[in-house]
Amino acid sequence: LLNMHTDNDTQYEINNDAERSIFILCNLMILLASLIGDSIILISTIKYNAINLNKVMISVMKHMAVCDLIQTVFKVFPITFAFIADRWVMGELMCHVQYNISWFCSPVTVFLTTAMTTLKLILVKYPLRTCAWSTRLGHRISSAAWVLALGWYAPMLAGIMFYIRDTIHFSYQSYSCNYDLRSPVLPAWYTRYFLISTAVLSLVSYTIIAVTSLLLLIVARRIASHHRETLRWEGVITVLLTVGVLFISLLPYGVVAVTSTFGVQYTGTTRRAIGQLTNLNIVANFFVYSITVQSFRRFLRKKMSYLLFSMGLGTEKRQIHHQRPHQIPQPPKRQRPKQASSPVEEYPEVHSDDTINSVIELQQL
Repeated sequence: LLNMHTDNDTQYEINNDAERSIFILCNLMILLASLIGDSIILISTIKYNAINLNKVMISVMKHMAVCDLIQTVFKVFPITFAFIADRWVMGELMCHVQYNISWFCSPVTVFLTTAMTTLKLILVKYPLRTCAWSTRLGHRISSAAWVLALGWYAPMLAGIMFYIRDTIHFSYQSYSCNYDLRSPVLPAWYTRYFLISTAVLSLVSYTIIAVTSLLLLIVARRIASHHRETLRWEGVITVLLTVGVLFISLLPYGVVAVTSTFGVQYTGTTRRAIGQLTNLNIVANFFVYSITVQSFRRFLRKKMSYLLFSMGLGTEKRQIHHQRPHQIPQPPKRQRPKQASSPVEEYPEVHSDDTINSVIELQQL
């Protein structure tokens, strides 16, 4: 079993049931929203071609959905159980996986967003030159983002596994796993590489995202003012909203990480809240596409209507199947019209022939 007693358990552990319930509820919502939303994105783009945007952009969206699902399964899922049990219950192997997946997938998301803004700017500015761009090009660019993130993280992963693998522990600050990065056995090159490479990649990536997003907005407004019919705003708005969610979710965490190195202290609740904010980028894409992409909204409405209709039809069939025989409504029986009654029938008490003859004579009169 993994040793749960860390140096910060008494200082940062959650002792308030209300706070624990809020974090558990947030994680469960993020878990379900990401699993359902990102799966719908992949199915709708791969099987139904439900997102009517450029093929290159759709390829990048697919890779972003895959990255979000990986983080949901290997990061959000075990941390949710940690909040529920107030300790790590997933084992040491999952503890290693959770930490490394978190650090590997975060730059993948940033690089894919960088590719999305840059590609969209080129598509809007040079529509004739980019009309031949294919899905394969989008997958190549997205794969390059994965390779770049792996190349950046590989030296750090090697240093962790070789020097401080045994220092893995559960941190009550974020309710996730961490290594002891201040261990004396960790070589100096690791710290220098980590600080310099992280700062350079973050600065370059966020600068490119901000500049290309601003240029995209300027070029789009210029084209719309001259040729309103040639610009589709839904693709531009999709990219801009994706960028906005990225900055909202990751920048506060970066600020806390940088200021902590200068001795700034944060409470455990603050660190956990900022950690939860990073998960916003995992679940936001489905809602962004639902708001901005009209073809995706039509696909969702169509599938939802079909699902509701199927559920309603199935309920009616089950109700008819479980009805008892005497409860099944029967069609009304047709009644034969009554024939004219004879005098004998009108007067059943009369039996003698004399009385019958008297009655006939009276009727003749």
